Amino acid sequence: MTMRRLRIVAAAAVLALTAVSCHLPESGSGTLQGRVTDASGLGLASVAVIYGDSAVYTAETGAYIYDGLPDGLQGVRFTMDGYYGVMRQVNIPDGGSVTCDVSMDIFTSGWAVGAGDSGYGTILRTLDAGRTWVRQGSTEMVPAVNLKDVCAVNDSVCWVTGDADTLRNTSVLLRTDDGGATWINQAGSLPMMNIRAVMSRDGVNAWAAADSCMILRTTDAGDSWEICRTSSDVVRYTAVTTPDGVNIWCCGTDEAGGAVVEYSPDGGTTWNVYPVSAAYSGQVPEDILAVDSGTVYLTGSSSMGVLRSVDWGRTWTAVTPIPGDLSAMDACGEETVWACGGRGMLYRTGDGFYTRRDVTLAADSYPGGTVTSVAFLRDAKRGAASVKSVSGATGTILYTTDGGEIWNSSSVPFSFSIESLDFVGGNN
Repeated sequence: MTMRRLRIVAAAAVLALTAVSCHLPESGSGTLQGRVTDASGLGLASVAVIYGDSAVYTAETGAYIYDGLPDGLQGVRFTMDGYYGVMRQVNIPDGGSVTCDVSMDIFTSGWAVGAGDSGYGTILRTLDAGRTWVRQGSTEMVPAVNLKDVCAVNDSVCWVTGDADTLRNTSVLLRTDDGGATWINQAGSLPMMNIRAVMSRDGVNAWAAADSCMILRTTDAGDSWEICRTSSDVVRYTAVTTPDGVNIWCCGTDEAGGAVVEYSPDGGTTWNVYPVSAAYSGQVPEDILAVDSGTVYLTGSSSMGVLRSVDWGRTWTAVTPIPGDLSAMDACGEETVWACGGRGMLYRTGDGFYTRRDVTLAADSYPGGTVTSVAFLRDAKRGAASVKSVSGATGTILYTTDGGEIWNSSSVPFSFSIESLDFVGGNN
């Protein structure tokens, strides 16, 4: 054998040995377990424990078990609506188990909006679950119109809608990305209209409902808005809701004065029209609220009470009769729902309105007034409600720390007429 062939054979042997020695052993797996609690030590149910693109969820006690995680140092996220997310690095033992207990802090911030005052629309901010409020905006940033709805996405991002700004000949669709230090109107390219409601789950995709027969949509945090629905079945939209950013419901009235619900299963690309036979002609839907299970609630004027659909809005049943007008709803979980409206009344249920508790909020401060909006933190204990006088010229905000049994007056700069309020991570 020649020297050249010997060198080639030796080199091949080295390469073969190298390939064998560099072969990595198959990785093992282990189990992560623990408990997720709030600041008081109470277990949190339905917290997503996320590794990569998969997740498990905590039980009613806050406990979780995550089997089959790769061994070694891994990053795991804990997320839940209304709470600050938590990230943990955990060392998963091969064939063993490791415990990771987590405490999550609840969001306590939110916004409230209402009628124009001192030359610009009212925007208030709270950082303490509604106990105290400060005014934001200025005549340069916020037009002098009645602001109608607010969607608090997180501590930094919030959208506000309102009546058309006839002085500047534009619609009003305001957004802040810095907690309300600055507000920018994103409606410059839209036709002039009154925008009644806005809803977003992630701060990127959002939907807005106009007094006219149009639904607006953005998929880029409001840098551009498009008309995704011009309805021939609805002459006036009043509210919009989504529990997940995919399934979208809107409500409104048709030409004959009947209540109509429209549903999109794909973020607003296609729509289904569902007449609400459980409502009488002249009863105007004022709010619609969908929870994660696909159950949808509808409420409105002229003793509509609360209607419920358990088939994604196709059919409706009256679940609780309530005299007078109802204006807004909020929910925590599947069955804890609040509704509010005329005569200063608030209604609470813990079983999907099979039963309810009636609370008079404004009998002393604003007799005969209207509770225009209600919102709760995700603990279902702390919440706030806006109250407006009979004339509509003045109003205030009340707060609760016990789920709505006792209400106290919030600290507000002065008597504002408030139309809507929302806490970060809420359903409004």
